[in-house]
Amino acid sequence: MVNARQAKSAREKAEMRAEAARREARGRAIAIVSAVVAVIVIAVGAGIIIQIAKHNQDTKTQAATAPPGNLTNDGFVVGNSNAKVTIQIWEDFQCPACKNFESLNATQLAKWAADGTAKLEYHPVAILDRYSSTNYSTRALNAAAAVIDIKPSAFVAFHTLLYQNQPAENSAGLTDAQLIDYAVQAGVDRATVQSAISGQKYKAWTQKVTDLFSQKGFTGTPTLLVNGKQLDDYSVAKVTAAVQAAAKG
Repeated sequence: MVNARQAKSAREKAEMRAEAARREARGRAIAIVSAVVAVIVIAVGAGIIIQIAKHNQDTKTQAATAPPGNLTNDGFVVGNSNAKVTIQIWEDFQCPACKNFESLNATQLAKWAADGTAKLEYHPVAILDRYSSTNYSTRALNAAAAVIDIKPSAFVAFHTLLYQNQPAENSAGLTDAQLIDYAVQAGVDRATVQSAISGQKYKAWTQKVTDLFSQKGFTGTPTLLVNGKQLDDYSVAKVTAAVQAAAKG
């Protein structure tokens, strides 16, 4: 009788141990599944984050490479596009010689553009960043591109303001805030132009047109062409003579 009870007790203990082992096994299985699910969730979440980051970066890249509108052959045209004479002006807003050319010839150039004698094709570039501690040539060109894109009619006034307020070489140059102020003074909406200037929206385009300048074999600014012929003298008399000859030809 005792042996029967002992045997029954032993079986019960064995069953209890087996049940405990099954519970432990189920617990381990649940823990493993939970861990796998957690890893999957983390991986999916990380993938989503990476995709969002990539999308944001792609958006920024697209914005940074966007060229401004309202251009002809990567230049900004002032005057009648059908004028017989085309004056191409390659310039850098950091260049003192460009400022001198502007001060000497701006009035006559504007007159020719207004009366239909010639169209002006402005080609600002950024070759003088090394003469500024803040890459001012690039920043000024980017600001000009923003003005051209947003309100092309404001470009000439902005162009004039940049030369009137040209910073000294080897300085920091005008700040972004000053460039924005001058753009607004020229007639551009502040809220629209601010992000384009501060974010250098057209920086990649500034590099493109600067590379084009070098590819054409030009070595310094200003570079002036009248109907495709490069001038070696930018005095008012020589420029006038070149334009008059082109108008008759």
